[in-house]
Amino acid sequence: MIRSSKRQAIVEAAMAVMAEGGSDALTASAVAERAGVSKANVFHHFERLEDIVLEALEAFIMAMPSMWPAPETRLRDWLVALGADTTAQMEADPALSGAYFAFVGRARGNPALRHRLAEIAEAAQAHFEAVLAQLAPDRFMPDERRSLAGLILLTGDGLALHRQLFPERAAEQAAAWSAFVDRIAPEEQAP
Repeated sequence: MIRSSKRQAIVEAAMAVMAEGGSDALTASAVAERAGVSKANVFHHFERLEDIVLEALEAFIMAMPSMWPAPETRLRDWLVALGADTTAQMEADPALSGAYFAFVGRARGNPALRHRLAEIAEAAQAHFEAVLAQLAPDRFMPDERRSLAGLILLTGDGLALHRQLFPERAAEQAAAWSAFVDRIAPEEQAP
């Protein structure tokens, strides 16, 4: 999807507002002021405020280079890259990562929003499942692949959460991700 500069400014403004003030700070007035547009313009581009954040979250996830590995990529290399991209994204865009966790908190009390976030998580899990089928076609049975894709999603979210909350523990987080990779792709360990 090609985004207009105003649409992109609205998305970036919403992320900044949430990162600075939490999910309660996300109002049309705050987003419009931050983006330098009118409230009417915000709703011209997005039906609801939540749609702004959902668009940003989907873009955030799918923009990671490791989400699109080359067919010849080894499973182990993909998993290592996925962990590195996750932590790099969290460090490179603290406003977005802060907004992500604020938005997750907001979704707990909003069933429609929670449902939409579940759809995004399911799409990410299905994408991971497809990548596993591509990179290790004979290694896992379909049920194992589905379960492993879910585990990768959960572990990646945990890595992102810990990097957001405890950046001073980056070395421990990297070691934990490495141990996770070793469990999934042990035969690919370097000598």
